[in-house]
Amino acid sequence: MKNYHAAYERFVKWVQEDMDKARILVNRKVFSVVFWCLVIPAVLSLVLFGLRRFQLVQLMRYADSVLFLPPFLFALFSLWPTLRDLPRVFRIGGLGAILEESAREVSWRELTAARLQNEVKLTAQEWRLIDFHLEQDLKRLSSQNRYMAVLSAVVFFFMYQFLDLGGAGEVVYERTPLGVMAGWVDQASQWGTQIFAIILFSSLFYLSGMQLQKHLIRYQSCVKRLSNETD
Repeated sequence: MKNYHAAYERFVKWVQEDMDKARILVNRKVFSVVFWCLVIPAVLSLVLFGLRRFQLVQLMRYADSVLFLPPFLFALFSLWPTLRDLPRVFRIGGLGAILEESAREVSWRELTAARLQNEVKLTAQEWRLIDFHLEQDLKRLSSQNRYMAVLSAVVFFFMYQFLDLGGAGEVVYERTPLGVMAGWVDQASQWGTQIFAIILFSSLFYLSGMQLQKHLIRYQSCVKRLSNETD
């Protein structure tokens, strides 16, 4: 039993290291977005303000459009692989694109399974035990994610109620059919906005929790692949 526990710990450590490598690439992409879409436009804005403030250049009518150039070029550079493959996607159709994505996923599973087998070096029985524990962990994470999503919706709802109670006095409408109707419309719009905000916030919270489960499911497929091999 201790050997199986050690095998699961080795697998978890390997997954953490592998996800850290992927996280480095994500951090680089985030840094690129911040640099090209925030830092460079801010610097260009300061430069244009200084040139106009000290009257080094004349007021140019379309000078402010330069601020949108770095984000546009970065977006074009990021989307270029997708734009380049658009003619081929239209040619092979949606089903062909889905099958190509499935083929890439199969390639990733095979390569990751080979890396797991070479670096972790466990038996098929140990891989089956890891698969069992992963299945239980995924069920626990799924239940925890649903619970936290509902809890965030409840907290967000009471926060809205607290803000409403701390606001100014109620608006007094005229006691006419038009005034009553305006009050109903205003209350309905406020409640609709609050409900939409609560649903949107809870959905984003739930989807963010689903990302970890998605990564674990991918690694679980590799574990299933190795557990089907004979010793």
